[in-house]
Amino acid sequence: MSDAIAPPHFYWPFSSPARGARLSMTAFDVQRFDDSAFATHGMALPENLTRAITKRRAEYLAGRVCARHALAALDIHVDALPSLADRQVDWPTPARGSITHAHDLAAALVSTAPDHQGLGVDAERWLTPERADYLAASILTRREHQAIQAFTPKQRARVITLTFSLKESLFKALYPLTGTRFYFHDAFIEEIDPTATSSQCILVLDRVLSDAWQPGARLIGDLADMNDHALTAVITTAMPSLY
Repeated sequence: MSDAIAPPHFYWPFSSPARGARLSMTAFDVQRFDDSAFATHGMALPENLTRAITKRRAEYLAGRVCARHALAALDIHVDALPSLADRQVDWPTPARGSITHAHDLAAALVSTAPDHQGLGVDAERWLTPERADYLAASILTRREHQAIQAFTPKQRARVITLTFSLKESLFKALYPLTGTRFYFHDAFIEEIDPTATSSQCILVLDRVLSDAWQPGARLIGDLADMNDHALTAVITTAMPSLY
C-alpha cells in the first residue's frame, strides 16, 4: 500500500551543525504495509527478506527510502542499496552513512564530506523505568551506573535509553572503519544531562579496535528528544582524539 511509508523529509534535531551531512526521516505503518510497497518505491524485495516478518520488511524498506532520499540530496542517485555479507549497507562511493528504525520511525544519516569517515545514527523508544533498571547492568559501565544513582527513576530511564542509543550509534560509526565488533561495556559516556532535549556528550573508547582506534579515543555524540523516541548520532572526523 503506497501510504504505508510517509514521504521522507529532512530534519536536523541536533545542537551541533550538520557540516554537510543529511538526515532523512520517515514514519511507516506496519499494519498498512504489504510487499507492493517495494514496487511503489522502485525497489526489489531482497531474497533474504522473502520469509521475514512484515515488520522487518517494512522497516528495511522505510530505511532504504530515507537513505535514497538523503543520497539524492547529495547528487547521488541510486535505485537500490544492497547489503554486504556482514549486513552493512553497501554505500555508493563516496557516500558513507547509517540507517536506523524503531517502531514506526526510520531515518538515514548520510554524508560525502571527506572528514566524515564514519557515521552512526540510532533511534530508540524511551524505556520505562522498570525496563531501564532491568537492562542497566548490560548497558552501563560501572562508572556510568554510579553517575546516575542520585537521579529519579524517570531520569535514570532517560539516561539509560540515551546511553544504549549512543553506543549503538558509536558501533555503527566505527565498525565499518575497524572491522571489529565491540559491545556496550567497551566504551563509556562521560556525562549525559537527563533534562536536555538536544545536547552533546563525549564517548570514550575503552578497548582496542584497530591501530588507529585505541582506548582513550574520544568522540562527540549528539542526542535529541523526538517525543516518543530518543535519536542519537556519532560522526567521526579525521583521526580519533585522545586524552
